[in-house]
Formats: sequence, structure tokens, C-alpha cells
Amino acid sequence: MAISVTEILGTDSLSGSRLVINDNFNILASEINAMEVYFNPTSGTLNNLNDVKTESLRVGLSTVLLDINASTFDILTNVESTGNITLTGAGLFRNDVDPQTLNDTFAGPSLTISVGTSTAIPPYTIERVGNSSTSTLTINLNDGAIGQEIFFVYSEAQTGVVNITGEINDLILPGGDTTVSLDAKGESVHLLCVDNGTGNGDWYLVGGSGYTTS
Repeated sequence: MAISVTEILGTDSLSGSRLVINDNFNILASEINAMEVYFNPTSGTLNNLNDVKTESLRVGLSTVLLDINASTFDILTNVESTGNITLTGAGLFRNDVDPQTLNDTFAGPSLTISVGTSTAIPPYTIERVGNSSTSTLTINLNDGAIGQEIFFVYSEAQTGVVNITGEINDLILPGGDTTVSLDAKGESVHLLCVDNGTGNGDWYLVGGSGYTTS
């Protein structure tokens, strides 16, 4: 709201304007106190607002974590939801694809590739694989986060075998098998990390096309 104070003219005396000056200071103090109910200049925080309207919003100083403006809504950090997420009138697009194709060229002479590490979960949701070698390419999949999904899709026009197996713990496959194999373009496997009952996750096979297990 606008602050209205009484103007003191140049012809007014200081003693005669004392009440006006005091009233003006009281008005300003009252307005500042009212604003400080919502804004704390010491801690730099806003509280108790009923409504906020703005053209853009950015969270994060040296590292931006959330950036909303007229054209984009970018979340640049992990998101944790304890409730349902409902999509109405829009699709869910998954584009977390590893830019590197996991193939024999990438693996080099060892023909072995690790996805994730012993201390870091696999970083991508979708992994493209292929193998132009007559020898088997082995992909060792490290443990994931519970609820994490990962897809392996054979994306090259090759016929070399790609074996996907657990780096630390075995994959949970039908019949006690531990390895999933792909060897033709278009084949795929979909794995989901499921709580094993102790708070740790195991990779379970939940779908795919054209794969074999052993």
C-alpha cells in the first residue's frame, strides 16, 4: 500500500512542525513494522504471505536449482515426492539417454563396460548398446537406487552379443539366471531396482523384447 505523509513546507518552523515530523516518523515506522511481518532483512527471508504473483522465479544463487519463467519450467536438481503426481492433458517424456553408445568401440580390448560404480548409481535411464565384434561384450550393471529404472536397447545394425550382468549383486531373473543377452537391433530389456527387504535394492527384470537369459 502507498505511504502517505504530511509535507512540511519551507516556510514552516521546526518547532511548529514537530508534531507533523513525529507523525510522519510514526507512519513510516508503522509501515516498516507491517512489512517486517513478512520480510526479515536480517535473515533475508519471506514468511506468512497469502499470495505471490511474479513473472519469473529462480531458486539458487551460485547453483540454480529451479528456474521458472514465461517459456520454461526447469528443475535442475533431484526431486522427491511423497504424494501422487497426476498428469492431466500432457504426456511424460523420458529423454535421459546416455549420449555414449555402449559398444565394442567404447569398451576397447577388454570388451567390458561398467555402468555406475560401487559408490554411484547408474546415471542414465536409457542405455544404447551394440557390438560389431564376434566376441561377447559384457556390461556390468552396478546397484541402483530403490525404484530406479533402466533400459538397455540394442541400437546398432550389428549381431554381436551384449551380455548385461550384475557388477556387485546378481540380476534377479526367472529360473535363477543372472545374465540378460541382446544381439540384434531393436531388442531391449527393462530393469527395475526393487527393495530386497533390507533397504538395499536388487535389479529385477520387468520387461523387454527379444532378449534371452542365462
